Amino acid sequence: MDATCVILAGGESRRMGRDKLGEEIGGVPMLHRVLSSLREVCGEVLVAGDAGPCPPGVRRVSDLRPGRQGPLAGMEAGLSEASFPAVLVVAGDMPFTSAALAAHLIDLVSAGGTRAAVPRHAGRVQPLFAAYDRGVLPVVSAELDAGRRSAAGILVRLGRVDYVEDLERFGDPGLLLMSVNTPLDLETARRMV
Repeated sequence: MDATCVILAGGESRRMGRDKLGEEIGGVPMLHRVLSSLREVCGEVLVAGDAGPCPPGVRRVSDLRPGRQGPLAGMEAGLSEASFPAVLVVAGDMPFTSAALAAHLIDLVSAGGTRAAVPRHAGRVQPLFAAYDRGVLPVVSAELDAGRRSAAGILVRLGRVDYVEDLERFGDPGLLLMSVNTPLDLETARRMV
């Protein structure tokens, strides 16, 4: 597809206590699992941040700001380097991402009229597995300039956002949107494979 995928890989893995993106789930490092599930729906894949090994054929982009300023800074870096107008942003610690859901989110943004397509399940949004119009970059940068670092916080500033709630047609929403942050999360993910 004519879309860029930005995999966020700049976290410190504090709750895990070690680099989580290299941890294996089903015999595959987590970052590679994310990449393999999404490569087919994106014509370009970027890894934003310096954590974890960068898979072959993928370009790494560094944050534009000094210090670790969170996933919003990774989004800024990825959006600024994206070759395509539709940009899928996904956290590198989400090992069960769905190519079908990713393609649906990208299609919503590519059709025009919406600035972002974001999954919402059980009343919670997941802005770190969502598609964005590359034109939201100034909003992301302005948030960071103002000292705000919440990815969910930018959604109210984007204008039109499509919230996708019928996630069951793509699989178990709890699994699709699962982030691995702790050793317990990692063990749970390994059992799910």
